[in-house]
Amino acid sequence: MRKSPFGWIGVAGPRPPRLHDLRGGLFVVGDLFSASGGPVLEMGGRLERLKGLVASYWGRYVAIDLDGDGTLRAALRDPSGAAEVALWTSDSVQILSTGVPDWLMRAAPATVSVIWEGVPALLGNPLAGLTQPPLNGLTVLDAGEMIDLDTGHRSQVWRPVGDKASDIWDPVAAREGLRARVDACVDALAGDVTVPGAELSGGLDSAIVAVALGRHRPRVRLWLNAHSCRAETDERRYARAVAAHLDLPLTELQRLEQALEADVLDHTAGGVRPGFNGSDPVFDALVAEACRTRGIHGLFTGKGGDALFYQGGSGAIFADLWRAKGLAAIGSPVLAGVARWRRRSVWSVLAEAVTQQPPGPIPVDPGILADPVAAPVVHPWLQGGETLGPGKRLQLHALISNLAYATACRRTAAVDLIHPLMSQPLVEWAMRLPTPVLTGGVTDRHLARSAFADALPSEVVWRRSKGDYTATFEREAAASLPFLKAHLLDGLLAQHGIIDRGRTEALLDRDRLMWAGGSHHLSSAAMVESWLRRWAARGA
Repeated sequence: MRKSPFGWIGVAGPRPPRLHDLRGGLFVVGDLFSASGGPVLEMGGRLERLKGLVASYWGRYVAIDLDGDGTLRAALRDPSGAAEVALWTSDSVQILSTGVPDWLMRAAPATVSVIWEGVPALLGNPLAGLTQPPLNGLTVLDAGEMIDLDTGHRSQVWRPVGDKASDIWDPVAAREGLRARVDACVDALAGDVTVPGAELSGGLDSAIVAVALGRHRPRVRLWLNAHSCRAETDERRYARAVAAHLDLPLTELQRLEQALEADVLDHTAGGVRPGFNGSDPVFDALVAEACRTRGIHGLFTGKGGDALFYQGGSGAIFADLWRAKGLAAIGSPVLAGVARWRRRSVWSVLAEAVTQQPPGPIPVDPGILADPVAAPVVHPWLQGGETLGPGKRLQLHALISNLAYATACRRTAAVDLIHPLMSQPLVEWAMRLPTPVLTGGVTDRHLARSAFADALPSEVVWRRSKGDYTATFEREAAASLPFLKAHLLDGLLAQHGIIDRGRTEALLDRDRLMWAGGSHHLSSAAMVESWLRRWAARGA
């Protein structure tokens, strides 16, 4: 804790963050690492100083700019979005917090109200919940955004799309740069954790993080694999292969199927935005308890790897090559590679690239919305994305969706969740790599696979399948129908006409869920409903 005559900075949690004094009133709370070899900060006004911070450092932090008397003048949320930043005023006291737990809202209440017109977008647009939430009286910063509290002016200091987007075409330089940055980011983050743990799901991304932990592996107290009893979800074979290859003591925990209840969703409802990080509450509770009982301070995950390494595969990959190389792209093996990969003709892939239309707004998924024509939400990271090819725009959308991993859930209350594959240096490097380089035109995450092929078993490196929990979620939703019917049909979403009662009732049917699916609409609505009830109660 740091005190001044006019305020204080306090830290708490399962792994209290560090306080870094960068002189001149600039403080950083969290993990901070030099990106340029030295503390080079721009001189001048607040915006210039915070831009210099982002250019010279990276990490998982909140930056605050204080006057000599300790008065808060500006704040910045770091580009990785690892911590939320919420600001409000309570009885003339200015509050900045990375969370909004009930005890804090009782001690320093905010005059907050729900903006009901903005709620439909939370259910219809995948990016809507990751920018300013529909709340009056609470200022929430986007990742890489700063606010000048004297003027109220907000500036996006950092975006993934820089001046050098998609400019590295040499696959050797791309592969070596990617490997070096993954190793450096994981190594730096692990050095600051007293008792680390790590997920080992059986997938490529968590396996890459396990490799990059390198010299820290003997200190890792928990190597965790959570699995279900269903064959399509059980990835122990691959997790065991990684553990054997790296000589790791693997802990296997079985995820049992459970019905939803109100108190389960309460753990995702107390944040500044709906806690989609806890969208699988059974897994969430299982991992939280494992970390708590073993005294884990920070849990490393492979989250973010799908977007960083480019999981998707479509004709958009060749469209990016066509956009960059023109007619010369026709002679590239990427054209035939993408056609084989997607099981399409070469001519259809070529035609799609030639006739590629400018990007439009992300379409709204009507689901159970009463009015599916919701206003499009534009995330600030999308600015500058208009210059990208269609494949890189898909990657940019996926990078934005990764910000959901910062939202509240049981795990965030029990342990510091560390997602190194969302680190600023890695995102900046990945945005410089064209999609044909990331995929080789032959398979998803091809560059990452080849970069770590010498360090992992081949059955994991070149694995094409992924664990699938879809059927599990449908069964759990079917078992939760009594709760879901009361929660949704008698809730705030229905009362305010945000969800269509008829469509919701039709979806709340066991046979339909089991045979046609749709549980994701119900689970999202249930989480938003719980979040709205918490904030409506706080406002009252």
